[in-house]
Amino acid sequence: MIKKLVTIAVLAFILVVILYFSYTKPDAHKVLKIINAAEFYVDFNDNDFADTDELVKLVKYDIEPVHLSQIDTAKLIYLGNKFAKENLLNKKVKILRNTDIAVVLPDGRDYNKLLEQNGYVLTQNNRQTVLKNIEYANTLNLVTYNTKTNKFHKLNCKFAFSSPNIEIIPAKELPKSAKSCKNCHANINNDTKSRNDNNKYPRYTYEKYAPLYKDSYLEFYTTDFIKYYYPSNRCFTTVCKSLLNEINRAKQSIDFAIYGIDGQPEINNALINAQRRGVKIRWVYDTNLDGSTIYRETIPLSKSLKNNRRDIDYAAQILANNKIKDSIMHNKFFIFDNQKVWSGSANISHTDLSGFNANSAVLINSSQIAAIYKTEFEQMYEGRFHTFKTKTAENLTNLGNSKIFVYFSPQDRVITNKIIKLIDNAKNYVYVPVFVITHRDFSAALIRAKSRGVDVKIIVDATSAGQKYSSVKYLRDNKIPVKAENRAGKMHMKSIIIDDKYSVIGSMNFTKSGEKYNDENVLIIDNTQIARAFKSEFLHYWKEIPDKWLNKNPGAESFNSINSCYDGVDNDFDDKIDMNDDSCNIKLKTNKK
Repeated sequence: MIKKLVTIAVLAFILVVILYFSYTKPDAHKVLKIINAAEFYVDFNDNDFADTDELVKLVKYDIEPVHLSQIDTAKLIYLGNKFAKENLLNKKVKILRNTDIAVVLPDGRDYNKLLEQNGYVLTQNNRQTVLKNIEYANTLNLVTYNTKTNKFHKLNCKFAFSSPNIEIIPAKELPKSAKSCKNCHANINNDTKSRNDNNKYPRYTYEKYAPLYKDSYLEFYTTDFIKYYYPSNRCFTTVCKSLLNEINRAKQSIDFAIYGIDGQPEINNALINAQRRGVKIRWVYDTNLDGSTIYRETIPLSKSLKNNRRDIDYAAQILANNKIKDSIMHNKFFIFDNQKVWSGSANISHTDLSGFNANSAVLINSSQIAAIYKTEFEQMYEGRFHTFKTKTAENLTNLGNSKIFVYFSPQDRVITNKIIKLIDNAKNYVYVPVFVITHRDFSAALIRAKSRGVDVKIIVDATSAGQKYSSVKYLRDNKIPVKAENRAGKMHMKSIIIDDKYSVIGSMNFTKSGEKYNDENVLIIDNTQIARAFKSEFLHYWKEIPDKWLNKNPGAESFNSINSCYDGVDNDFDDKIDMNDDSCNIKLKTNKK
C-alpha cells in the first residue's frame, strides 16, 4: 500500500513539474503587427493572422507621457515604433506574464529593459536619454501623414493630430502622391524643415564642393555657422562630403578615433559598406564611467564595426587616478589606407558636420603624416588612453607650400610647449575662434601680445562664455576684445590664426583638461594662403556678431541668440529645448502681457 502511494506521489509530482514548466516557459511566437513600441500583435495560435485577442500591451508604459508635449510625444512614438519594428516585427518572441507583461527577444534580451535604457519610453530614471532622442528626432523632418486623405502636416500644425488615421514618418518617406497641408507647408523641402511658423530663416542647400584652400597635398575647410539655422542629418557641406568621399574611396583600411557619432546616417552607412567590401576598419571612442556615450548612435555602430576599443574598458586605470577619471577620448581623426588623414574640430554629428556649428577641418595626403597618426591610434587601440600613452616624436613634414607639425594630448603639452611660444612671437595679429578658454597661461600670453601692440580678437561660444572657470571675464578685464557668438549653432572651433603664417587646427579646447588629461590632436600648419583664407573667414564671423556682445553674453538658448529658441537643440545643455527653456519662455510671457 505504501509503495503504491509513493508511486502515485511521484507521478503527481512529475505532472506538477510538467504543468509548471508548460506555464512558466512559454513557447516563442511570431510578432505579426506593430501598433507602437508598447502594443503589438503576437501570433499565439500560429495561424499567421493578427487576431483581436492576440494584442499584447505593455501596460506599465504610457506611450503618450503626460510630462511631454504632444509634439515631443509624437517624435518619441516615431522612434519607439522604428525600434519595435527593427527588434520585434516578424521575430519569434516569448511573452512572460507575471505582475507585468515582459517580452524576451530571440537572442534572450529583455525588450522592456531595452525600451527604457534606450529612452523610447519615459520613466523616472531616463528623462535625459529621452530628451536626447527628441533632439535627434528634430533632425528627421517628421510629419503626420493621413493614410485616408493622403495629406500630410507639420507636427506643429493645428490639424496634425486631428485624425485617427495618421502615421508619423519622415517627410522623405511620403508617397509621391501625398499632398501637403496648405496651412503649414507652403514649400516643403525634404532636406530639412523650418520649425519657425513664419519661415523666417532660409532652408539648407547642398554646397558646391569648394575647400577654403586646396593643393595636391592638403585641403582645408570650415563650416559657416552664420549661414545655417538648423542642424541636419544630410551630408551636404563640403566638410562632410570630404569625409564621406574618403570613406567611399578607401580600399584597404580605415582607422579612426572619434568622440562619438550621431545623426549622420550617410557617414554611418558608408563605414558599414566599406567593411562589407573588405576594408579593414578599426576605431576607438569615448565612454562615460557607466559605459554610456554622449552620442546615441555610437554603441549601435560598435555592434556593426566590431574592431573597436573604448576608453572605459580600461576603467581600472582611470579610477586608480582621480585626476584622470573625467578624461575623455575627444579626438576626431580618420586614417585612410595609411596614406591620408582627415582631422579637425568637428564631431561626427548632425550639429557639427551640417554647418550648424562652426568647425574647422583638414584633409592631408601624406603617408608620413598618416604614420604619425597611426602610431597614436595604435596606442589607444592597444588600451593606452589618456596619460598612459608615450610622447610623440618631434616631427616636421614639408608638403608643398605647407610645413606641418602634429601634436597629441596629453603627452605633448602642446599649449605650454608650442602654442604659447607662437603667440609670444606674434607681430601683427592673433585671432582665436574657439569653443572655450580656461587655460590661464594661454590667456596670459594673449594679454602679453595685446600689450605689445598685436591685434588680438577672440570669438567664443555663448555656452562657455559665462561658465565658472571661463577666462572670458579675465580677458575682457585686460582689454582683450572677446565676442560671445549669438547664433543658434555653436562656435565649436579650436583654432588660432597668427600673422598670415600659422593656423592651429584640431580637437583640443584651450583648457587644462584639453592639454593635460584628454586624448586630443593638434596640427600647427605654416602656410600663408591657408592663414589668409582662415583670417577672412574669422573676420566674416566677427563682422556678423554685433559689437554689443563684446561686453556681455547673449545666452546660448535665448532670443538673443538667433533662432536658438526654434532649432530643436538643447543649446545650453539644461535638458530643456526651445520653448521649454526658461530663457525662451520669458519672451513668450512678456508678449502675453
